[in-house]
Amino acid sequence: MSFFDRDKKSSETAGNQSNFNNASQLNNDQSQFSSVPPYPQDDNSTPDHLQQQQQADPDVHMSAQATPPVDHITDADMPDDNASVRPDGPELNGYYYEEQTVPAKNNNDWEGTESQLDSLKSQETTLKDQLRHELLSSRSYYNYVLRSLGDDQDNARVQTNDQIDKINTSLKKWFDSDEMANEIFLDPNRNYFIFHDHLDINPDDGESQMWRQLTDTFNDHGFLANTITVSYDDMANQTWADYQNSGLVNPNSYLLNMYNDLQGRNQNVAVSPAEIPFEDNYHIEHDNEKNIDKVYDDDNLIMEVARDNKNQLKIIRHYDDRKLLSRDIFDVNGVNSATQFYDPQNPNRVIRENFYRQDGTLVMIKSYTEDEPFIQLFSRGNVLISTFASDEDLIFWWLKNQALRNMQATIFVSIDSHFYKRLLGLRKYSVEIIPIVMTQDQNAGVVTNLLDGTDKVTAVFAGNKNVNGYLNKNAKVKMDISTLNDVETPIYKH
Repeated sequence: MSFFDRDKKSSETAGNQSNFNNASQLNNDQSQFSSVPPYPQDDNSTPDHLQQQQQADPDVHMSAQATPPVDHITDADMPDDNASVRPDGPELNGYYYEEQTVPAKNNNDWEGTESQLDSLKSQETTLKDQLRHELLSSRSYYNYVLRSLGDDQDNARVQTNDQIDKINTSLKKWFDSDEMANEIFLDPNRNYFIFHDHLDINPDDGESQMWRQLTDTFNDHGFLANTITVSYDDMANQTWADYQNSGLVNPNSYLLNMYNDLQGRNQNVAVSPAEIPFEDNYHIEHDNEKNIDKVYDDDNLIMEVARDNKNQLKIIRHYDDRKLLSRDIFDVNGVNSATQFYDPQNPNRVIRENFYRQDGTLVMIKSYTEDEPFIQLFSRGNVLISTFASDEDLIFWWLKNQALRNMQATIFVSIDSHFYKRLLGLRKYSVEIIPIVMTQDQNAGVVTNLLDGTDKVTAVFAGNKNVNGYLNKNAKVKMDISTLNDVETPIYKH
């Protein structure tokens, strides 16, 4: 090789030779530190061998470093996937690259945290449901207390209203509203009554449905509701037994009728059946058509005697010159319970009624003339107790002073009752009044008074869900509203 050729080749490799020499010098400098481990030996060459080749013949070194042609690369020339990867650029003698192990770490910690949050949300939902129930139950109780307070119990009323306001504040805080209708609070230790004007012997479908729903609702709450009626009805006890046998009312409940109570018919007293007055000159003729016995004094009609199918006295009509004077009415015990007196000028007009106890003493007079009070009430010693201007006044007095005396009572009454409005006055004596609305179109005037707050009613029994929704939607005052249990109405064959 000529001098010029060698010079040219040296020029082409000058850069590589310079880099190698620099690396060699750096290696020599660093070899002074004994703590640096030696570079691992290659299978084909060692650092000492490489230095000797460089000193003897630089061309040999360059030839050894030349890259083989692409078509001569074999699998053996390819890097091992499991081998350590060395960094690009020149290798530093005495150093080697070691793959860094990634520290073990649980990258799924967020799943546990998220699970805890989900659990907390579930607990929050459960607790809020429990809180809602407890708040509404508590508000129902205080509303119940409020309904039971008399009008003169101002301090207790203020304290109760404060409790209700506190509950409403909590409802707004947690549920953004306190506009939630409570269920009626029913205290099993309280005395409950269904008020009914009169027991119909054959109640229609609507009335039968009401009785069944009330009975099923009370049974579902585990308490009895007895019944109060206020009409004179000699067959009331028998009708009540029929109601019990047909399932309209609970067989263990009882009937409290005002006339039965005033006349002592509910008491176990010895009674003497009435006897028909009869004289030797009287004679009897039987009227087959009317099934009555007519008693004559000579040719004058004195009496007409009617008996029931058990041959027990039922009615005796008294006549004077064939004009009806009076009519004696006998109860189920065969005792004269009432006598009606007729206007001599108008035999169809009753001018007076006398009512008797089982022992025969006079208990009450009802007068239909302007000459005396409408109702007079007497003691057993025939002493006047009180007078009343109307049936409503008598019923109010009896409920307050006798039927519900010294008793914490609640009365359920249909808004169709003739006495409903007057019963509301009992609230000042701690008697709770809860009206019953069976249908939306029932007694529109009274329902309007319920909804606009005129009657100050705070609890209502609804006959069905539609009525409940109607009352909730249209009420301008807060009320507790419960729906009577929905029961299937039996189909009767006529």
